[in-house]
Amino acid sequence: MRKDCVARELTREMIVGAFMVMVFLGLAYFTIILSRETWFSRKQHMDVRFKSVMGLREGNNVVARGMPIGKIDSLELEDKWVRVHLVLDNRLEMKKDYEIRIVATSILGGRYLEIREGSESLPPLPMSSRFVGKEPYDLMADAAAVINKTRTELVEGGAIDNFKKVSEQITAIVERVEAGEGSLGKLLSKDASLYDDLAGTVESIREVAERLQRGESTLGHLMSDDDQLYNDLSDVVASLKEIASKIEKGEGSLGKLISEDGVYAEVEGMMQEARAALDDLRETSPVVTFTSVFFGAF
Repeated sequence: MRKDCVARELTREMIVGAFMVMVFLGLAYFTIILSRETWFSRKQHMDVRFKSVMGLREGNNVVARGMPIGKIDSLELEDKWVRVHLVLDNRLEMKKDYEIRIVATSILGGRYLEIREGSESLPPLPMSSRFVGKEPYDLMADAAAVINKTRTELVEGGAIDNFKKVSEQITAIVERVEAGEGSLGKLLSKDASLYDDLAGTVESIREVAERLQRGESTLGHLMSDDDQLYNDLSDVVASLKEIASKIEKGEGSLGKLISEDGVYAEVEGMMQEARAALDDLRETSPVVTFTSVFFGAF
């Protein structure tokens, strides 16, 4: 009986122990996964010197080509510099035209280190080289400078005075409108004479439109739905086309006169003969007059 109790107690302790081991293994696994640490890969170390790190801290990310590749391991003062020690999970090949700078993640804070390796055509530099980072971009300082410049331009540049003048001019215009001065003031005033004039003009225009719609006057006839005038004009145009066609074909006296050269020559000859007869008559008229007078005396 005693042996059975000891066996059951031992089994219970083994189960509890195995469960605890599994819990610890699970915690360790998820800790490694969530921290994204590479515990067994070979690290690359790198030192970068800055004049100012602008709030960079240990544990901040190191970014290259848009992806995190390591962490800030430590920061130390060194003469007039700040030496930043980096631990990189991926190996980099730094070139002569490299760029290393501190970037702010937001205006409220947060920093990361950005590395640009440089041109691929250049030979790589040893990682033991002295790398120097660029001066960090202080967003707050630049914003303060912009605000100060804007304030100076507003105060000393006369922008506020101009705004006051514009405000006074707008006030004067509003007062004139309220007093009924100017065209807009008359439109908005309580005097109904201008409104009555406009109403009369609109009524006249409406009357003219109604007369046109009824087909009154010449313009009304032209715009009316009655097709009689249109048909008459069409008949006239058709008649003119027919006459022109006959003339073009040489039909009728006018057509023959235009199309046949013989008829034209005959008419021209007759005109010349008539002109000659008229000239002869003009020359003989004095003789006839003298003869009639002379013989009339007897």
